[in-house]
Amino acid sequence: MSRRHRRPFGEWLALAFGAVAATVFLTLAVQKADQDARLLHAEHTATGIVLGFEGDPARVAFVTAEGRRVVAKIDVYSGTRVGDEVPLLYHPDDPSWYAMDTRTHHLPFLLPAIALAGAAVMGGITWHLWRR
Repeated sequence: MSRRHRRPFGEWLALAFGAVAATVFLTLAVQKADQDARLLHAEHTATGIVLGFEGDPARVAFVTAEGRRVVAKIDVYSGTRVGDEVPLLYHPDDPSWYAMDTRTHHLPFLLPAIALAGAAVMGGITWHLWRR
């Protein structure tokens, strides 16, 4: 008579962590890919003023072609300080989310590819632990 193998709590915890991490990585990849895709097709430019920093991203204010004042959190070129002007590319659908410093974004889809690779690795680890 065979006994069923019961998984210890640590394995269940590892499986749950892997599943959650893979989902987070996949969500980030999809969001960033959408942002990059829209910005690649954006033809709207503006000059923004750096208002301040919240950790890594900067708060940048700019005015859209339609005259709308927008504040966006974006990554800016290294060495940029409060009060500096920043050349921006933005998409009119949601310029506070779809905006970027044109000096920093050289490799579109790099971050989504990294996040997707992270999701694949975490999914593989989770699958391996589940199959044990």
